[in-house]
Amino acid sequence: MSVFRYRMAEVGSSDFTTWLRLRTDLYLESGLITPDDLDSTGLYVDQYEGHSVHVLASDEHGADIACTRLIDGSDGSPLQVTDLFGITPLSRPSEASGTAVVAPYRKSWVSLGLYRALFEIAVDRKHEHRYAILEPRYLASLRALGYPYEVVGEPLNVFGFPNIAGVYPVADLLASMQQADGPQASVTYRYFARPFEWTLTEEDLLEPAP
Repeated sequence: MSVFRYRMAEVGSSDFTTWLRLRTDLYLESGLITPDDLDSTGLYVDQYEGHSVHVLASDEHGADIACTRLIDGSDGSPLQVTDLFGITPLSRPSEASGTAVVAPYRKSWVSLGLYRALFEIAVDRKHEHRYAILEPRYLASLRALGYPYEVVGEPLNVFGFPNIAGVYPVADLLASMQQADGPQASVTYRYFARPFEWTLTEEDLLEPAP
């Protein structure tokens, strides 16, 4: 397995431009946006970038292959679930958003490290509730890993596809993962319970010796 490395892309940095370009290209490819949604520089930028934490993932050769972000609403800044679903967030909220992975790595473990990075950031910033806008099949996959998402509001057609809004208490995540019985749940729990080194290696995925 490749070694995946993760890093934050500060707004205004060259890494942030890389993050925007990667998301733009992958969203165009998947049909989530059209060229009409791009700004004058050819990038897709929305109103949440300034109060989000952006994360990039790279492979063992240093090529950037995936991105995600955490919209920080803990100071009252808006979340997508509020603007799109009309949901009033619970205390100290944040929202996972902007996740995209290049095609050759979509069946790899790279997304697990993205999820772990968002958890690290949420804990560091003392977020209490995590929101996300999810396709139903994606929600089922996250629940199998132990994410205790509860559906809030009615399903809506968002970004051209049926989506639902979900939320869970950040403080409940590890306990929920520990109790989950999905096929990768035990690996996920151990990876999340250990200190995060901003990498994902083959050793992180090994079952402990008996």
